[in-house]
Amino acid sequence: MLDLQRHADCPLWDALASPVVPWPGMRYACVKVLHAYCKVFNKQELYDLIVRKTCQECKCPRETHAVYHEQLTTVRDRLGFKHDTNTSRVDPRQMGYTWVPPGILTSAKIQRYFDVIPPEKVPKIGTQGERFRDKQLVYQLPKQDLALDYCKHVEEQHRGSYEDFVAARNEIALDIGYVKDTPQATKCAGCSDTLNQGEMAVTAPKFREQTLWHPRCFKCTTCDELLVDLTYCVHDDQIYCERHYAEMLKPRCSACDEH
Repeated sequence: MLDLQRHADCPLWDALASPVVPWPGMRYACVKVLHAYCKVFNKQELYDLIVRKTCQECKCPRETHAVYHEQLTTVRDRLGFKHDTNTSRVDPRQMGYTWVPPGILTSAKIQRYFDVIPPEKVPKIGTQGERFRDKQLVYQLPKQDLALDYCKHVEEQHRGSYEDFVAARNEIALDIGYVKDTPQATKCAGCSDTLNQGEMAVTAPKFREQTLWHPRCFKCTTCDELLVDLTYCVHDDQIYCERHYAEMLKPRCSACDEH
């Protein structure tokens, strides 16, 4: 949904406020509806702003435009993963967050988890942390890496290769971590400092059960950013966001952001 409090100086809002846009609901429409509107009514400038990687007016990345953010479901739904027993039963929005870590079943533990995360990266509704998560969802989990439906430039003869890559990645590399209490003292796989017994830690199912991270250390090896919603890929015993995992195996076009 559009959030008119975000990126208020972008010329996109002037376009949406124009009298040539007859439907006030355009301000709150999802990206797919905006796409359809622009094509039917030949609003090429607005269409270009939505689909291009960079705003041609203010030169900001598209992930910083509110118009780019659809009503995102959970990452688990977005990846097509089934919900399991590690999925939190707490509604994050009832606690004031857009996401809470899987594996934690009480609000008190959720608060403990966020207490060790940098405050500017805590996805609390209406804060810088919420906007940071939105941006990281787009950057670390680009839709065009997840399904052909979101690709515009994959030629017919390469579609089979694309599907093979996605299937192999999903089978051997891609997964979602969850939080648990450290069963016995061990070293953090990220910083090598001690995780004490009972201390909250992140575990990644693609690794051995004994491999644990401090919540603040569960980061992409390449971009050194927290892995959004604990979603990771494993390669050579290192953790990466999906974007940088894919780029180690397939070149990415700097213009359209596809492989």
